[in-house]
Amino acid sequence: MIRPLTFAGLVLIACSPASAQYWGGGYHSSTAEEGVQRGYADVVRARGMANLMNSEAAINLQDADKKYLENRLTATQTYFEMRRYNQEARRAERSPPLSNEQYVRLARAQAPGRLSVSQLDPFTGKITWPTALQREKYDKLRSEIDTLFQARASGTVLADDEIGAATSQFLEALKADIASFRQTEYIAARNFLTSLAFEAQQPQQS
Repeated sequence: MIRPLTFAGLVLIACSPASAQYWGGGYHSSTAEEGVQRGYADVVRARGMANLMNSEAAINLQDADKKYLENRLTATQTYFEMRRYNQEARRAERSPPLSNEQYVRLARAQAPGRLSVSQLDPFTGKITWPTALQREKYDKLRSEIDTLFQARASGTVLADDEIGAATSQFLEALKADIASFRQTEYIAARNFLTSLAFEAQQPQQS
């Protein structure tokens, strides 16, 4: 069995002529004392290199441990976040359905505001358009909706959601021009068209 060399053994080897030739790159010590000193220095240098490599290995191991812990932490946080999401989804599924009264109340709360008589005359179907919707490029869209509401007021039965389709087309044109409006102006115009579509769904006054 090969036994590891002791420090004293390394010194003896380093002091030998062969060692002096190896460590010194062909240089031979002039005296025995010089040979001992050179051999000792080489051993100390070897130990220093070993310590340096051991230190670097320890640092690399610490970095690997740190990354492992960070990955475990991220995985744990993701696990608990997904579990919380699933629990909330299950609670939502178990919520009791709304009653008819609650559905009616919710529908009323989400319904667009009704137009005043000055905005939409229910007897003639005349619409007083807000300034933002009176642009020349919207003339055709306004004219179509005017005609539909006037026909509705006169008792003409319109096709299902015919006014809704016309107001939806107007809303799309308005949305395409959003950059040319002030924010409050755009919101008011959009709400007006939405309210027109809502009015078309209400019973006609006799």
